[in-house]
Amino acid sequence: MASNPCSACKVLKSVCTGECVFSPYFPSTEPEIFDRVHRIFGAENVYKILSNETFSPLQREHAVKALSYEAEARIRDPVTGYYDMSLAYEKILNNLKEQIVSAKNEIVATMGPDKMGDNHGADEASTSAMPPASSGGTNDTQQTS
Repeated sequence: MASNPCSACKVLKSVCTGECVFSPYFPSTEPEIFDRVHRIFGAENVYKILSNETFSPLQREHAVKALSYEAEARIRDPVTGYYDMSLAYEKILNNLKEQIVSAKNEIVATMGPDKMGDNHGADEASTSAMPPASSGGTNDTQQTS
């Protein structure tokens, strides 16, 4: 491994051994990942997480991905980091939900509630279909006048 050190050992200018805790998660082909994580969290804190024996390799991998994501968010926005991105996505999601409700209401208004296909809606449609029929009755009275 000494011939191809991981990106952490390159940044830290140390010798990468076969027992390096960084090498499975920070390959030499992607040095920007460790650079971001190191700038935000520090190599010592990342080392503590990766050398924790209670974590499985899969949990360590997830931790590295989470640290990398949070570090990228902190670099973009040092004050709110991931939280600001989360709020932005939540706003987009709520907007899409409102658009779906609006589209469903428009479909009901265009097709009529009795054409929606569910039996429960058909019962409501039969009662709500009466007012348009009575408005047609007013047109009949207008024609006779």
